[in-house]
Amino acid sequence: MPGQNGRSFSSRQYPCEKCPLRPLPAFREFEKQELVFVSTFKKGELAVDKGATVLVEGSHSAHLYTVLSGWAFRYKLLSDGRRQILNYSIPGDLIGLQGSLMGKMQHSVEALSPMLLCVFERERLHEL
Repeated sequence: MPGQNGRSFSSRQYPCEKCPLRPLPAFREFEKQELVFVSTFKKGELAVDKGATVLVEGSHSAHLYTVLSGWAFRYKLLSDGRRQILNYSIPGDLIGLQGSLMGKMQHSVEALSPMLLCVFERERLHEL
């Protein structure tokens, strides 16, 4: 059930071993130790409602996300209040990496459809 701001955190609906993205031809097969690492790196899943904000420009996020299902768009707020769409996120895309490299988010991310995201702790990115 969605929580505050159209987002709800859950345990794993999809263990990494049964990830629906793994068989897609766009992704290479993980070696056994890579799969073990990603399984320990993943903290759970986040269900996001259409229209919910996933990340906010100027904020610090404790998490990185991989889109498991659904679509989002990344945008910047312009000085006159309009939004400039920078790109779209689809299943398999990583969301939040820019904030990890820059310290704070340089853009916002909003769900275009209901989404399911894999959740990873940003602090552990150096282990990758």
